[in-house]
Amino acid sequence: MLDANHRRNRLAYQGLATLLEHAGLAHHAHYLNWGYHSDGPDRDQACHRIADHEPNHSQARLVLEIIGKTPLDGKRIMDIGCGRGGALALLQRFYAPTQLIGIDISPSNIAYCRQQHQGRRLRFQLGDACRLPHPDNSVDVVLNMESSGAYSDLPAFFEQVQRILAPQGYFCFSDVIDQNSLPLLQEALSLCGLELQQHRSVRQEVLASRRRASPHLWRRLQQVLAELDNPSLHAELQQYLANPDSPLFAALEEGRADYIIQHWRKSTRRAQPIGPALQEALRQRGQRLEQVQQPRQTRQTRPPTPRPAPPAERGGGWLPLSHPATQARPGHCNLFALPYAGGGASVYRDWTSASAHWSLHPLQLPGHENRLAEAAHVDMDKLVQQLAAVLQPYVQQPWALLGCSLGGKIAFELARHFSAQGTPPQHLIVLACPAPSVPVRQALSHLPPAQFAHAVAQLGGTPADILQHADMMQTVMPALRSDSQLAEHYCCASDCSIDAPITLFYAEDDHLVTPEQALQWRNHTRGRFSAHAVAGGHFFLRQQRPQLLACIDQLLSSPWKEEITHA
Repeated sequence: MLDANHRRNRLAYQGLATLLEHAGLAHHAHYLNWGYHSDGPDRDQACHRIADHEPNHSQARLVLEIIGKTPLDGKRIMDIGCGRGGALALLQRFYAPTQLIGIDISPSNIAYCRQQHQGRRLRFQLGDACRLPHPDNSVDVVLNMESSGAYSDLPAFFEQVQRILAPQGYFCFSDVIDQNSLPLLQEALSLCGLELQQHRSVRQEVLASRRRASPHLWRRLQQVLAELDNPSLHAELQQYLANPDSPLFAALEEGRADYIIQHWRKSTRRAQPIGPALQEALRQRGQRLEQVQQPRQTRQTRPPTPRPAPPAERGGGWLPLSHPATQARPGHCNLFALPYAGGGASVYRDWTSASAHWSLHPLQLPGHENRLAEAAHVDMDKLVQQLAAVLQPYVQQPWALLGCSLGGKIAFELARHFSAQGTPPQHLIVLACPAPSVPVRQALSHLPPAQFAHAVAQLGGTPADILQHADMMQTVMPALRSDSQLAEHYCCASDCSIDAPITLFYAEDDHLVTPEQALQWRNHTRGRFSAHAVAGGHFFLRQQRPQLLACIDQLLSSPWKEEITHA
């Protein structure tokens, strides 16, 4: 059963043939991708060049960039979602594969491909990406460009890719994606027995290509869309084409969405099933991408406040995973959560509570995940001022703060801010965090890139898939370095305290925070203090999530007791 997002994607995809035909462009439109343009070779990874005067050169360049240095000579290649067939025709021109197979769900596209692209090694078939009829281990390279958003069952597609790929086969994948969906896709592909070889963001190059598209072409397409007199198709194609006036273009331009290229390789690891929770999260990918395309002023609704926040603070970027209630509900508490250094709101993605007493609202800091395009903060006071403006509409009702590691110190400063205003949080919950009066023992932010990356690896917490790939490290390094600088420059006085109870969770085997450093939190509250020792290391919030949720549920649902316990 297709949901609304998938139905609209397919409507737009199939409607493209109608649009191109009426515009008189059908014969020349060999590609349906968004194109690639760079001002120099520094970012390019294609093994072959396309002359600028060639028709569709931007779209052809994107195909070659997606292939990169993947070996194709003597290989069996399958393009799933082949569209108008231009990618396979291009690969036949530059490489010597033994077989090229194009799969598409649109009969009109397959008919066009069979008519326009000839070659004894070329074959085009009507087919569903989620139910491929091909034998196991029958393909050496799978190409999938900008079409996975239209698939009704993304986990099934990934499983099909793993099944048809020969041992050590390659999967070249590209699409537009929101930052919260990226780790979900990577987790699913890894479970399928694939290993990530390369990750690239080509967002700027794709945007440059869309900006350089002929204005005459845009006008002609707009004219035909108006003539077709189909409002729903008009709206979907406007979005699908990502013209510079579209919400999707704006989301890419502002960094709320990204255009990624990834290379995966089939490993010898045994594939594992994709669990129900991850399957459901992948099904919601389209909704998340749609959400980041909404105008900043409508993605989150708040009542007027005495001091309006600046535009960046009003946007839903601060609260990407939830919408806190602005009206008080009896017995209900909004719990705002801050991540550890280098982390984003997604670290709390799976933190759900069945309790009616509280709801979790992860905060996203600038420079992280879906806000990568923004500069990360290195000044605690400025960061707290912006966060306070975001939280101001919610502090007249029960609310609480939670922070892990560096997030605990940010949460403490927020609690101090609102304590001074007379609206302190109901609770402050800190995880794996030394007291705010304990200075950072070892400064890292000044280190050269290689040494800094090594130090980050030693600290732990950064996924191996990121540590092992230079492009991904380059993407997250600015946030990690800025967060390190933020932590190094912050230390409050030993007598600073808040008008709120504090609950501390600390690890028994934390190599970064000793129990003595953590337990000094008792000096920073004028309310009650409770501490709980948890099994594990510094990043115990991942392994101990059920236990932590149970404790937090009890904490926010019942009266306080001052205690120190060992879990």
